[in-house]
Parts: sequence; C-alpha cells; structure tokens
Amino acid sequence: MAFSIPEFTKTLNGQFVTDEGSYHCNTLSDTQWNIYTEDDVLNVSIDIEQAPPRVIAMLRLPVLNVVFGFKNTTEEQQAKFLKRFFKYFHKGGG
Repeated sequence: MAFSIPEFTKTLNGQFVTDEGSYHCNTLSDTQWNIYTEDDVLNVSIDIEQAPPRVIAMLRLPVLNVVFGFKNTTEEQQAKFLKRFFKYFHKGGG
C-alpha cells in the first residue's frame, strides 16, 4: 500500500473505526492492531511493515506491506470487512 506508517495509523484509528462505530481498534504496537466487533463476530489482526519506497523518476511513494489475519470469521464477514477497509484506504485513481 502507498501509505506511510503515520498515514495508515491515522486512517485506521480515524474514520475507518468511527464512521459506523461497528468496528473497534486495539493498538498492539506501532505496526500491529486488532480490529473486532463487540459481539466477537469479527476479529482481524493487521500487521504492517515499511518497505523500500517505490521510485518513479523524481517521485518517491511510501510502501507498506500489510498482512491480515482473520480469526474465526466466515468468508462473508471477511469480504464485508475488506470492502470497508478498501473504501477508506483507497487513494485517488478512479
């Protein structure tokens, strides 16, 4: 993903969890989070790792490797979570 760690953290802890209030975010470290619902229907771990920037001519884009770990969730719940995640983390493009 083309995010710096602070950008990713701000988005994850911002509108992503607060807009509908259905997800809660537990920060485990600067690069690890646990996203869950109050009823434990969804439990997702997110781990990120800073990768070397993508360089295109004079442009340098930050790169994060992102790993999702779903615990005891159905494919439907995973799809719903990822749809919301990508909605909030989508940048530009069209």
